[in-house]
Amino acid sequence: QSLMELQKRRRNLHEIEVRYFLRQILLAVEYLHGDRIIHRDLKLGNIFISEDMKIKIGDFGLATTLEFLGERKK
Repeated sequence: QSLMELQKRRRNLHEIEVRYFLRQILLAVEYLHGDRIIHRDLKLGNIFISEDMKIKIGDFGLATTLEFLGERKK
């Protein structure tokens, strides 16, 4: 399921849950940026939760790869 589905079903998340998910999201984005990948479409519907409560980022349709450090994409 996605974070959007979880939010719709539960309405509210506890602060501790938000911290847990946000840390995983930030680590995932840091990993992508380390490989020079920019997702460009992060939203609740593109962030998935596995059965063991691990975050997975999906839908890389708008993602791009930087050719060199400092490059800017429009």
